[in-house]
Amino acid sequence: MTGHDITEADYAEALAAGQSTAKSEFRAEAVSYLPRLDAFEVITQHNGGFVIPRALVKGLQSVGAEHLAGMTLWPDGSLIEIEALDLHVSVDGMIKAALPVLVPRQIAAGMFAAAGGSAKSAAKTQSARQNGKKGGRPRKQAA
Repeated sequence: MTGHDITEADYAEALAAGQSTAKSEFRAEAVSYLPRLDAFEVITQHNGGFVIPRALVKGLQSVGAEHLAGMTLWPDGSLIEIEALDLHVSVDGMIKAALPVLVPRQIAAGMFAAAGGSAKSAAKTQSARQNGKKGGRPRKQAA
């Protein structure tokens, strides 16, 4: 015995935690370096994609093109690895660091507001019914 025996319950808990994390993080299906653009093409597991300039990826800014050509993606899509340099970069971190630069703040805010406004809840339904009985949404009072 090594003192590191894992029970079935421990294994099931770790598996559930990993699956939960995978749902809340960007994971890649494929990653490649585009030398002509000096950028990374990331295809996510949801068949979307990003082209991220290398200047936005701190861990890879000083890596030579010969090493970038040899990068590999971990099987679960969570990390980019350059084995020769013992270098690992989180796909989720890479995309989240680049998004504020790639997507203007007003556009991102509008997307989140639209998603929040389309949410359904019992409270919103009840409020809409009550306002409907009164003739619709109350008008804002002039200041």
